[in-house]
Amino acid sequence: MAICTLSSHELLAELTDSELASRVAIIGPLETENIGLEKMLITLLERPRIRWLVVCGDESRGRYQGQALVSLFEHGLAPDGRIAGARGRRARIPTLGAEQIDAVRRQVRLKNLMGIRDAGAIGQAVDEAIADDPGSFTETVELPLPPPIEVPDQPFRVRLQDPNGYFVILPDRSEQRLLVEHYTPDGSLAHRLAGTDAESLCVALVDWGLVSRLEHAAYLGRELVRAEIALQQGWPYRQDEPSQGP
Repeated sequence: MAICTLSSHELLAELTDSELASRVAIIGPLETENIGLEKMLITLLERPRIRWLVVCGDESRGRYQGQALVSLFEHGLAPDGRIAGARGRRARIPTLGAEQIDAVRRQVRLKNLMGIRDAGAIGQAVDEAIADDPGSFTETVELPLPPPIEVPDQPFRVRLQDPNGYFVILPDRSEQRLLVEHYTPDGSLAHRLAGTDAESLCVALVDWGLVSRLEHAAYLGRELVRAEIALQQGWPYRQDEPSQGP
């Protein structure tokens, strides 16, 4: 048994904390009608003991990922790779082909409870599915996925100096914000930026054209997130040094 709560995160938390979690294999969300849906299908194919999927909760307006999921189980893929009958304009499975889609349709039976957020009704659907257990799926399905490239452990270093200069990141605890000082290559202070979160500051650094190298942007993103977490948790922060938690 698996349960998909679509975009209903409160329902996901409620079911995960309930006794229902001990009676099913997976409880999870579905946010997108393409990559997210494909990842769900791969998860199901990798677990042949899952024979039922209960779909409940609400979908995102405009994405229609729940409707795409139901359409896929009802109609499969169209010849052009789109999900037949799906409303979402990006309702396409990127990697899996018709062979894998047909296999998951044979493996998994769908209980469509879209729009329902009542845990009792969902639990009843689970009980009905468990009582109608067809046993493990015995077909062998090959997934067309390349093996992951194993990346060795290595410290991140900015190998070449950014011609736009360098940055000093400072948590401003009195104002509960982050300060980013931008220095030119000759050491002159050019800009001081202040923001409450790492994401906003990253956007500003890119929009202002203050960063010109990809590895420098990656480094700043990492350090700003570390500084934000340290600020939120009250931990000390030192740029370029390991995080110091409680």
